[in-house]
Amino acid sequence: MGSCLQSGKCCTSFGVCVTPFDLLRISKAIGLKPEDIVQFIPEPPNRERTEPAVIVDTGKFLMVLKWKKELICMFYSGSGCNIYEDRPMLCRTYPFCLKNGKFSEMKSRVCPSSWIPEAMEKKQYLADLKQYEKEVMAYRLMVEKWNGKGGGSFIGFLKYSIKEAKKLSKLF
Repeated sequence: MGSCLQSGKCCTSFGVCVTPFDLLRISKAIGLKPEDIVQFIPEPPNRERTEPAVIVDTGKFLMVLKWKKELICMFYSGSGCNIYEDRPMLCRTYPFCLKNGKFSEMKSRVCPSSWIPEAMEKKQYLADLKQYEKEVMAYRLMVEKWNGKGGGSFIGFLKYSIKEAKKLSKLF
């Protein structure tokens, strides 16, 4: 049992994958444009997560929050997340997932120890996991449609996905 140790390793060890839904929420909360908070990184081999890779000019890329230094999230400070209340769904749910609709812990490369949230915290994780599942599913469809047309530019994908997310966010 227990809670997250808030070591910050998940904020400083790899790119934080985001969806356009995350970008809309964060942009609204902090007043920055999506292009000011996102970057595209080449799809790494043997990655832990399954967020979709986007075809752009030179290959397959993941959409992640910008880094202030390599692998350090732009919103991370030594005392934690500067956008904690509006953080991406991945950050809200890590290191957990839904397996067959049930709460499950993922094997994490960065969490210092395994832990299971207490009842009230677990309830919030479940709600966030269900929301994240919907958003990733919608994002995956956007990416499949984009990739099916042969891809395009980074900014082109960002504009396309934000436009689609604005339409779909009314349904969630």
